[in-house]
Amino acid sequence: MKINVLFFASLRELFEKDSIEIAKPENIKTAQDLLDFYANHEKGPWLELLAKKNTIRLAINHSVVDWDSVINDGDEIAFLPPITGG
Repeated sequence: MKINVLFFASLRELFEKDSIEIAKPENIKTAQDLLDFYANHEKGPWLELLAKKNTIRLAINHSVVDWDSVINDGDEIAFLPPITGG
């Protein structure tokens, strides 16, 4: 099962890419489960993303959702950090 993950703004810099395709393990049901899994297994930028989770918005298939939202094969997940500018 594959999921397309999009990174914006500072997260694009953190991951050094704007998108990746990742495997969704069978036991992963929610976006929070997915983040926890990759933070524990991949470490690196995933751990930093987990640490910033309270300031990050999450969108699944172009709709902003909560972290406990269910994810499915083929979904597109976008991590949206706060954006500043002027």
